[in-house]
Amino acid sequence: MHTHKLRAASWLLASTAICSSPSWANTQHEAHVHGQVELNIAQDGNDLLLEITAPASDVLGFEHAPKTEAEQQALNTALQQLNQAASLFSLPAEARCSLQDNHVTHTLPSHSDDEHEDHDEHEHEHEHEHEHEDHHGHAEFSVQSVYRCEQIQQLGQLTLNWFSYFPATENIQVQAISDKGQTAATLKAAQPLFRF
Repeated sequence: MHTHKLRAASWLLASTAICSSPSWANTQHEAHVHGQVELNIAQDGNDLLLEITAPASDVLGFEHAPKTEAEQQALNTALQQLNQAASLFSLPAEARCSLQDNHVTHTLPSHSDDEHEDHDEHEHEHEHEHEHEDHHGHAEFSVQSVYRCEQIQQLGQLTLNWFSYFPATENIQVQAISDKGQTAATLKAAQPLFRF
């Protein structure tokens, strides 16, 4: 199945199931909480989609465009880590899963606060405050990994190594839908194992 069709079909199915769960309401009430990462899992036949959404503060320690060389290096390192799906997720070898696609995005602003300070603030100062707030909302990272598992029935669990790379994360809220049904769980550094 093509990746785009898998994503569309899986998320349509997953969103229907997840939105009906009581824990979804709590997650959506606090859509962006520092320390809390979301992992959505959707299985469609032998295809498995894993999508992580994390506050930039958990990944980088900041939510603005990099201002210093150290912040730029932190961003580069984080992107390298996020692009290595095999290091973030440990799938059982007996499921014979192979990575088909991995896509990382972020919503960090592409320019620094300093550029905003150069704006003419004499007129429409109040309007500029609103624009300024819009540009400095909460930034986040998203990782979408698509696997093809030859023995999907052997996929009984998944270990997240996320906490090793991004220790600012306090917990990961997992929502999953698979042939086995729908499941929700909260993972912590001391318990990074998710069972389907």
